[in-house]
Amino acid sequence: MVDSEPVSRQAWDEFLRPYNGHLTDELQSRIIGRRIDQTLTIIRNEFNLTMSNDEIIAQRIQIYNALRGQGIPAMPGLMELHAIIAERQIPWAVATSSSRFHAEETLRQLGLLEKVHAIAAGNEATKGKPEPDIYLLAAQRLNIAAENCIALEDSGPGSLAAVRAGMLTIAIPNIETQAADFSHAHHIYNSLFDVIENLDTLLQE
Repeated sequence: MVDSEPVSRQAWDEFLRPYNGHLTDELQSRIIGRRIDQTLTIIRNEFNLTMSNDEIIAQRIQIYNALRGQGIPAMPGLMELHAIIAERQIPWAVATSSSRFHAEETLRQLGLLEKVHAIAAGNEATKGKPEPDIYLLAAQRLNIAAENCIALEDSGPGSLAAVRAGMLTIAIPNIETQAADFSHAHHIYNSLFDVIENLDTLLQE
């Protein structure tokens, strides 16, 4: 929905600065789309951090929330797509590796919190992406079989999770994920405008 990866990366860089660290492109590619507990394992091992997970999360969230408060841009075509979804009365959900709090705050900033039909967050699923749990939970909360759902994803782990859940999966890489492997996805589009253009065909699939 939003181009959150640059903000997320900046938050990690600011957190790691006192430890003379930052996210390289290679490290960013390893954590993108993953749940916080998976990301923490990678970050702790990479920089030999001795503080607890709770301490890392608390400091990093404070940085991230300050950056998010300045606004995160919506992905091109998002509002146009949601206008069509609302007009056609198509139920939709958010399936995110982020926490429910973060998902709700993002939806609130976009003016979509009162319109979303269901949310499945990373802290509500047993296993994070690329396992299918989050997407299966989203389908369950929509009361729609997973095989009758369309998933829109911008990360490799996320798109793989959607495929494993049995959903028709459309990958829409962002600037941070252009080099990721999306060979498992059913379609690869440049933007959400392509989803709008092909929506009738996708719904038939």
